[in-house]
Amino acid sequence: TTTTTTTTTTTTTGQAMTCLAWGDPHFETFDGQKMNYYGTGEYYLVQSRVLMVQGRYTIDKRWPKASVMTGFAVGGAVMRGHRLVFENNDGVATVLYDGKPILEEFPSSFNDDVISSRFDKTVSSHKRAKNKQGYLFLLPNGVTLAVLQYQSKYIDLTVTSPRFPGKWEGHCGNFNGDKTDDTADAMLGRGAKADVEEGDSMFVTHAPNTKSPDLDISDCDPKARQMAEESCDGLDNQNHYDACVFDVCLTGDPDLEADEEDLEELAEGWWVHRLVDKPVQVKRGTFLGKVQGLEEFELDLTITPTSAQKGWRSILHMTDGPHYKNCCEEGNRIPALWFHSETTRLHVRMSRAGKGNDGCDPREELPLGEPTQVKVRVQGPYLVVFFGTRVVCVSGNYAKKYSPTSRVAVLGSDSWYEPADATIADVMYYKARPLPVGEMIGRVPVVLERGQLLGKITTFEMFKLEFDIKPTGKLDGWSSILHFTKALHRNHGEEGDRIPGIWFIPKTNRLHVRVSRVGKHNDGCDPKPELPQGEVTHVTVKLAGPILTVRFGDKLVCSNNNYKEKDPGRTNVIAYSADPFYDAAKAELSNVIYEEGNDYPHGELVDAPIKLERNHYIGTVDSSANYELSFVLKPESKQPGWRSIIHFTHDMTRNCCNEGERIPGIWFHSKSTRLHVRSSRGGDGNDGCDPKDQLPLNKETKVTVRVTGGKMTVLFGKKSVCETKAGRYKDPFKAEDRVAVYAADPWHAEADAYLSKLEYKAL
Repeated sequence: TTTTTTTTTTTTTGQAMTCLAWGDPHFETFDGQKMNYYGTGEYYLVQSRVLMVQGRYTIDKRWPKASVMTGFAVGGAVMRGHRLVFENNDGVATVLYDGKPILEEFPSSFNDDVISSRFDKTVSSHKRAKNKQGYLFLLPNGVTLAVLQYQSKYIDLTVTSPRFPGKWEGHCGNFNGDKTDDTADAMLGRGAKADVEEGDSMFVTHAPNTKSPDLDISDCDPKARQMAEESCDGLDNQNHYDACVFDVCLTGDPDLEADEEDLEELAEGWWVHRLVDKPVQVKRGTFLGKVQGLEEFELDLTITPTSAQKGWRSILHMTDGPHYKNCCEEGNRIPALWFHSETTRLHVRMSRAGKGNDGCDPREELPLGEPTQVKVRVQGPYLVVFFGTRVVCVSGNYAKKYSPTSRVAVLGSDSWYEPADATIADVMYYKARPLPVGEMIGRVPVVLERGQLLGKITTFEMFKLEFDIKPTGKLDGWSSILHFTKALHRNHGEEGDRIPGIWFIPKTNRLHVRVSRVGKHNDGCDPKPELPQGEVTHVTVKLAGPILTVRFGDKLVCSNNNYKEKDPGRTNVIAYSADPFYDAAKAELSNVIYEEGNDYPHGELVDAPIKLERNHYIGTVDSSANYELSFVLKPESKQPGWRSIIHFTHDMTRNCCNEGERIPGIWFHSKSTRLHVRSSRGGDGNDGCDPKDQLPLNKETKVTVRVTGGKMTVLFGKKSVCETKAGRYKDPFKAEDRVAVYAADPWHAEADAYLSKLEYKAL
């Protein structure tokens, strides 16, 4: 059995929001609803295809009336097949990543292509927080989990995520912007089930569920309630106060005055340096603060230019101590941003080992009077500049990075250049999270934009890529549609740079499809017909066996059978729509699906009877110059025009009459059941032998076509009905690779007949 891996849609919608879980446990959902759950067992906090978070609730013997959250597990598409499990056992935390312990020492970190994690001090001042210790997990696609660990069994947790399309349920709510349907009663009313079944548990061992008891403040002893009210007095709002009173009342522990403010701090405060919040005018020499420098980081800021000025214009400059110089030693610019003279085009400089003034300058200017979110990221071997989610510049020179100190000064702008006429806002500096999981474009059409990064995907030796595209215009140059490449900065020149890449040819809506293979990094297949402008066309690019094919709908428009040695499957492949190396095609894209493909069938081609259909692709065979083809045919009527029965060809886009395009091809003559049998030979791509006898209607006849000994012979049963002169086929055509088999072909209407027992063998 072949397992098919498919990459489909999970485009994010809206801004990231946070779900809070604290106490015994209380929840504030993504939409802001407060709810409680006091049962034990395993439950979904988040249940979606992209992000799956399961929570474990258990009883602490000191507080037997209600459960507390003691652990969680994370899976879903965002984890790319990995699994994260966290459990707190009486203040001793265990963190497992794919079953192996991580973050065992304090402080410590663990990073790979999927997860960036830390075990470190937090900003929480909660009385029972264990030495102010916490855990941070940065996942792809904007997902963050932050954990506050306590001396006893329980934990507080924040889950921050954008909303992904599709089903979304769990104790964190359905994340639809309406908090009224996040209550327990509303969840039950729509049939949402938060319980985790044993077979679906992501924990090491499954904990069975018990029903949540109906507890309220009336269950509290009056004396305990008075103590709770005194302990919780002064909290910032009624919801916090009520939750605190309930927790303290049921547990009898005044230190359990859980407060969402602690969790809200966890969502950002201890891993993000927020340097500027609201917009401020850039002024020369403005000191914004000092930060702990990071080798791998992301710097985010929103820039709104007012005008373009002469000379280099400083926006923001981070420089390492102790001397805090401008240029050009290592550490002087980590990073620094300017506008080029008389433009709003960014000049981005970032030190690396061996070069203090390397960097990457986007081509695009920032629009005057409009805010643009700019992100500068150093991660892996890359320096990447984003405008929003679009990659606008990338350098692959950063395998050896500069190692900063804890004394990095942040200036906005610096004192060495005149300031840019611009405001900056939302300036944040933090450890770079992993690149997003590559998720394709879904049903809603997306207008292509240059440098749109879909994320990382896994590619396959054989694959099928499908998409719907509606061209809306034409550009003078090459224009990008989709591009899968082995590295962020790789466009062209090496194997793996285009696996595949798809563009429009200049001044047309004609596709340029490139798929790297061993020995030829830029091979491919370009269909001749253009896509119709203003209309949606379903395109399929398929690599199976040695053949690359392109189809528009069901119509084969291009093939290349040179793919005997294919590019191997790769991990961490970068997916763009469109890439940052060319202008984006003027088009809308939707329903993009990339999946692992299977080889074409071969061997016995047809056994049981099948009704002939036009463009019915059967599979491939290993061809031979001398061969025997046999089949059983039952005609049911005679039709006008050439009627296709079987067609073997080494070029799936060609019917006739080059050598190799009919090896053999078999038809009925118009308005008859007389066979037209063609098989290529040296010097004649359309030679053959046509029997004079017609096949009987509604009866089965075994037909054999044999090329051997320098001649072609056709037999009905054991009777020879046609034979060429000896020596005519002394040089029969031999394909270099397997050939395609149709029954019937795409170029003619099908014969009205049933075909069975189709076999091919070399002689």
